[in-house]
Amino acid sequence: MTEHALAAWLDRAWRLLEEGVANASAPCRTGVLATAGRAGGAEARWVVLRRAARDLAEVEVHTDSASDKVAELARDPLATLGFYAPDPKVQLRLRLSVRILTGDAVADRWARIPEAARKAYGGEPAPGAPLAAPEDHAPGVSRDRFAVLVGRVDEIDMLHLGADRHRRARFAAADGFAGGWIAP
Repeated sequence: MTEHALAAWLDRAWRLLEEGVANASAPCRTGVLATAGRAGGAEARWVVLRRAARDLAEVEVHTDSASDKVAELARDPLATLGFYAPDPKVQLRLRLSVRILTGDAVADRWARIPEAARKAYGGEPAPGAPLAAPEDHAPGVSRDRFAVLVGRVDEIDMLHLGADRHRRARFAAADGFAGGWIAP
């Protein structure tokens, strides 16, 4: 395969991410964010992709600042975000360095969140707290609990599950995302 093919692969990866932001039913709308757990090991949870900016090599998700993932990322900002797009049979794995934004830094994003969706950011007790029954959680809206996780993309690992053979490429920020083929 040629250098042009690598460039096309990178274009396809970013298009899948951009489609995930623009279209709620796109396969790369929801992904799995993995972090280093505070008690050791890895933690993973589903998140919704809210922004993909190729020119900045950034992706963004929103969360409740009281969630464990925020504390985990504050301790160790390295994370992995994975997606699977079944139609092209593509797995994307993004290695990220994450910044946590809150307060005035996210006021513009908060303003764009529909009222009904704001109840994902607040509520008592905080995410992950034990409950005796589901009804013991009281939904609430708290702008102070709204956090934006901005992931600088350090690496993209893209695997195509082909009928005749699988193909895989890795693109790293360190070399301007030039890319290279690797074994699947």
